[in-house]
Amino acid sequence: MTDDVTTPDRGPAPLVLGAYLRSLRLAKGLTPTAAAEAIRSSPSKINRMETGQAAQRWQDVSTLTRLYGVTDMDTITGAMRWTGRQTTDPTRFPGPIRDDAEGWMDRLRACEHHASEICVYASVTMPRIVQTTGYPVDHLTLLTSSAQPPRVPAHTVLPDNQTQDVTVLLDGAMLLRTLGNPLAMAAQMTYLQRLGASGTRILVVPLQAGVIPPPGSLYRFHLHGQEVFAEETWSAVYASGTDGQAARDRLAAGLQAAKDPEASAALLDAARRRFQLLAEDPASDPLLKEVAA
Repeated sequence: MTDDVTTPDRGPAPLVLGAYLRSLRLAKGLTPTAAAEAIRSSPSKINRMETGQAAQRWQDVSTLTRLYGVTDMDTITGAMRWTGRQTTDPTRFPGPIRDDAEGWMDRLRACEHHASEICVYASVTMPRIVQTTGYPVDHLTLLTSSAQPPRVPAHTVLPDNQTQDVTVLLDGAMLLRTLGNPLAMAAQMTYLQRLGASGTRILVVPLQAGVIPPPGSLYRFHLHGQEVFAEETWSAVYASGTDGQAARDRLAAGLQAAKDPEASAALLDAARRRFQLLAEDPASDPLLKEVAA
């Protein structure tokens, strides 16, 4: 663990919106000083806003998003909605927050960018953080594709990335799906093996473990000393504190049932060989039992 986890005072909204604002600013190449001038404030105020330590007023969010190049009102309004989900009263938590407004995928990417520790448990589609460029486009990916082009660059885990602690849990069913392109899936398995060998934890939760996986992808982010959970399907639902207990328990069950890194690497290799064989002979599946163990 790379930072201490404390109980959030105001729920996930300030942290998620802060990460989003910081990602937009960095993508535009602007300094905190330039951002502060736009809202007639100080660079330290920008830093506090971006780390969830200060409330983000809707007027400031509107000004900053425009400064950062966001011009469509749907995305600006989607960001401004997060200001209404914050409270300074520690007895009034906003509860879980569903984000299905324009720009929701950018906000999820922003959390990936700025979290010191990430654990993701995937059951339907490969997490974007470890997708290869040739990963097949499945139905869920099409459903979750934003109508607007992404403003926050995709976050890719590289073998030499030492700045984040990343754990990826893959449900065993993920090793069985060809998504119509077995060769691309073979390349994806090779990439996962490479990441695992370089230090990123890639763990497989076997089907026989009997663990109920999440319906899509379940994330745990450590953002500035606080724990934030996100469930991604066709939108994102964020929770923290006691509201995140169900997600916390599901991740714990997956981690407990997962194969160790060496055994997981062996399953990834079996899946790679299976996909290669299926590309040559779709009617043959000699490694199905080995992969489905």
